[in-house]
Amino acid sequence: MLVNYRDEYKKIAMGLLSFIPDLKDLSHLNSEMAWYQQSANRPMYLWRNADEHLIGIVCLEIGDEYVLIRRLSFTPSDRTGRNIFALLNAVHDKYSEKKLVGTMETQPLITNWGKTLNG
Repeated sequence: MLVNYRDEYKKIAMGLLSFIPDLKDLSHLNSEMAWYQQSANRPMYLWRNADEHLIGIVCLEIGDEYVLIRRLSFTPSDRTGRNIFALLNAVHDKYSEKKLVGTMETQPLITNWGKTLNG
């Protein structure tokens, strides 16, 4: 389930984002978090599993016709296709009028997810 980012989730969000190799440096991670918080068009959502644990995060950039999946991270034990696809399904449902696209890092996941939609 997608959960809107709130300041009380900052440490959890930072922990999840720190699994991304280029966000291991704390100053870079802090500036990345601040960048998302500067605009309503750059929301962050945490992913809650059936056990009510926050196990993932997705950072978006919303355009007129697209939703760019900029960052996507899960805890190592929860980094499965099932969880990733469930999160992408939830983002797609939330922004159903827009096309999901990715960065160089996230596009392969989105392409594989898209294949499951088309059968």
